[in-house]
Amino acid sequence: MTDGLQTLQSGDWSVELDGARGGQIVQADWRGHHVLAPGIHGRDAADQDAGCFPLVPFSNRIRGGQFVFNGREVNLPPPEYAAPHALHGAGWRADWRVELAGPDAARMTFTHSPGAWPWRYRAEQVLRVEGDALSLTLTLTNLDAVSMPAGIGLHPYFVRPDGFWLKTGVTGRWASDTGEPGLPIRREAAPPHLSAPGLDHCFYGWDGAAEFGGREGLHLTLTGSGALRNLVIYTPPGKSYFCAEPVSHVNDAINMSGLAPQESMSALAPGESLSGTMTLSARQAG
Repeated sequence: MTDGLQTLQSGDWSVELDGARGGQIVQADWRGHHVLAPGIHGRDAADQDAGCFPLVPFSNRIRGGQFVFNGREVNLPPPEYAAPHALHGAGWRADWRVELAGPDAARMTFTHSPGAWPWRYRAEQVLRVEGDALSLTLTLTNLDAVSMPAGIGLHPYFVRPDGFWLKTGVTGRWASDTGEPGLPIRREAAPPHLSAPGLDHCFYGWDGAAEFGGREGLHLTLTGSGALRNLVIYTPPGKSYFCAEPVSHVNDAINMSGLAPQESMSALAPGESLSGTMTLSARQAG
């Protein structure tokens, strides 16, 4: 077992990990091209818009940081930039341990002791390089003596190229109030151009695959499997990155009713797990 920075070198991929600062991928390159927006070594995942970090034990926002589960009231402390809402769970601010199995695979683990989130759980990330594909499997296991709510996701930041385009199949998206991005209030049709600047929405009815690229550089395919059945798309104006985040549930799902099973948070019994895999495949444009 080792902590801190580790590097996978396999085939055309070079992947740098930093378990001690949020279990993050700091950089992932394919044939020398940045697949993920490169991060800065030694900086916490929560303090840079780069790389990829895990979302556990929930994705995106919980309104007011408050919810009730099986009669238990929970209040989560919000980060300053998301206040008053809880954001992205605890995993991206945790110290993960990195276990290397070889040049083409690695495992990162994190065990949460009860605190503001009052259930004990274990999270694991397994990275693998297979040919032109990089896969990341995130698993959340309930170690507590009672059931707990559970959600997972992955938050990659991709380089936004000139001529950026993004194609995927979705049923629709959750609209949010202008002053409360990321907090859903109603369903609406997906916009015709999913690469347009200004998106910050969870899309439901996702078909599990997305393709994106630009006029030059790389064309990438992202797939989500297992519990990763929704896609958050974030395209901030004026930035050199965008996010396409496969997640297990709709933002603030724990405070919503009438959701389909594939949009809801799970309730994990003691010893039960929730797992999903994101796979990135790269090819040269043109």
